[in-house]
Amino acid sequence: MPAQHDSREPQNQYRLFDFPVDNSWARKNNENLGEIRRLQVAGGVLAVACLVGAVLLVLLTGQAPLAVVVAVLLVLFALGFAAMIFYIPKKMGAIDETYKRSELVPGIVSSVHKHVLTITALVDQSVDRSKGSTPALATVSCQKLPGHEGKEGERVPCVAVVGNRSARGKANTYDFINPMPIAWGTPDASVIKRAIKSIPDAEWDLLRKNSGRFQEVQKTRTGILPL
Repeated sequence: MPAQHDSREPQNQYRLFDFPVDNSWARKNNENLGEIRRLQVAGGVLAVACLVGAVLLVLLTGQAPLAVVVAVLLVLFALGFAAMIFYIPKKMGAIDETYKRSELVPGIVSSVHKHVLTITALVDQSVDRSKGSTPALATVSCQKLPGHEGKEGERVPCVAVVGNRSARGKANTYDFINPMPIAWGTPDASVIKRAIKSIPDAEWDLLRKNSGRFQEVQKTRTGILPL
């Protein structure tokens, strides 16, 4: 993929795509945000359950020493689960900033099964592109894909949300790459068309030839299949 070399800030080497993100649209359609909300709810439920368990344990055992120790542990677990409510969205960052700093990549609908679409994207696993490129495939499954017909073979421009750099400070690859459709960030069809045109035909062709390998991608430990 084309890159501007700047080893001090590898992100500046990536192909970025600037467009006005509609935050209300993203909250409604971005399934990554929906997953975050579900994790927050789960964290809240577990935190309350641990606190209730701690209180009941102390009351029903007459503050027996062992019961108090277990209760303290339950409270600590509750605090950990409660922290998830705030940590997860902070880790994710604002959705418009995520689109802004993530690389534009080609994606294609490789499977349609019972209203669930599988999108396969051609990504680059390398962190610092000045040290070389590592083309790979990554997938994302979704139910909502506004602005698209949702048919097999359809082009779906995405951004590659990356993280979990392996062997921090040594390895030059990402362990986590999650394709996120541009269509989740805007209802403007012209933006999607512009994103498609911003990706070279050679990359679309390479992706098309490998889009049928989505099951291989899903069987890998990291969800990334180097080409």
